[in-house]
Amino acid sequence: MLFLTALFIALLIAFCLDKPLKKCPAAFYISAAVLTVASVIITQSDINVSSRFVRDNVLGIFSRGALGTAFWAVVMWAGALPNGSAPIKKLMPIRGELSITAAILTFSHIITYGVQYITNLINGKTGSDFVVTSVVCLAMVLIMTPLTVMSFKAIRKKMKAKTWKKIQRLAYIFYACIYVHILVLFVPKAQKGREGYFLSVLVYSAVFIGYAAMRIRKYYIANKKPEKKLVPNTVCACAFALPLVLAGVVSRSGSSGETAAPASGTPVTFSFEAPENAPSETVTTAVTATTAKKNSTTTSVTTTGANKDEKTEETTAEKTEEETTAAEEQKNEEPAQEQHEEAPADEPQPAFRFKNGEYEAEAEGYAGKVHVKLSVENDAITSISAWADEDDPEYFNDAMNKVIPQIATKVSADGIDACSGATYSSNGLIEAARKALEQAMN
Repeated sequence: MLFLTALFIALLIAFCLDKPLKKCPAAFYISAAVLTVASVIITQSDINVSSRFVRDNVLGIFSRGALGTAFWAVVMWAGALPNGSAPIKKLMPIRGELSITAAILTFSHIITYGVQYITNLINGKTGSDFVVTSVVCLAMVLIMTPLTVMSFKAIRKKMKAKTWKKIQRLAYIFYACIYVHILVLFVPKAQKGREGYFLSVLVYSAVFIGYAAMRIRKYYIANKKPEKKLVPNTVCACAFALPLVLAGVVSRSGSSGETAAPASGTPVTFSFEAPENAPSETVTTAVTATTAKKNSTTTSVTTTGANKDEKTEETTAEKTEEETTAAEEQKNEEPAQEQHEEAPADEPQPAFRFKNGEYEAEAEGYAGKVHVKLSVENDAITSISAWADEDDPEYFNDAMNKVIPQIATKVSADGIDACSGATYSSNGLIEAARKALEQAMN
């Protein structure tokens, strides 16, 4: 799981590089900014990264916000751990630096998906989940940006401590928005049985719900100062366990009664009209030419027969028995000649590049296999069906709308323009269509 990998990296930097981070934070900020810019450029351009491991685990850890969220998790828990514990002694001195680094890394995810959201808004693709996600993301950006700016020491020193602390409490709303954002995106996919998303919901729930429970416990102990901590510890454990179980049940509820792995998506079919009368014109022309040739031959034969009749009337008295026999043999040969000339009528046939029928192939998309099934009739594509195992539906739909009409128009997978922002899904569709057309080739 990508988030667990990102969490390991964040903890490694926080605990092993805490002193360099404290002494020279600018180096970490610049490194995070360079990685963010690089990931945005690669994901938003037509640069083709052939390795799926690199796409998922190197680019994906930035573009999908996993690394940024992992750093936020470390910042969160630094404020929820018991005072005086060894982890809090390590984390609290660098909590501001960690939050700035987290914000810089988060911008990779904001820019990558923000471009897609704006495009969908312009194109009118605004479902209920789109509205919720957009509102939550906007709230997160509006909260994160000023809090990040105030985390710089130069800015913090110019503010009153009480004012700074009050504003920083908005971070609790920000953390809640992150969790809501994740649930809105991941729970529907987990309900559909998409591989890995159920585990993702549980892990994220454990991190965020556990933080909330620990933060409430710490607040209660600091203010009430109970002699025994059994009650707050028990309440904290229940507050952690019950929402976690609930999140797991909700994630699984949509897939109950379904098959174990409905991994393949629902095919989307594009239908196209074949060019009218293209093959029939070829056949008609050939038949017309043959018919004209036959008529010419018949006229020639008739004329010849008439001349022979006139000649026969003029020389009836002079004909010998041998000449009569020769004339009869010549008449017997004429039908054979006519029959020989009629034979080419069956020869002209339209030449097709492709065999008629349905052909299916698959290729590698962004996060899994992309499947294409196309129907060919008289060198024209009459329909194309496409679906993906794991590609993001929004990106895959954009790729289909851009690529498939081009393939149908050209009846070829060559010279097809990919969809900007969905290059890997586009390339998967193009390659699968190429393989299917190769199967149909005569």
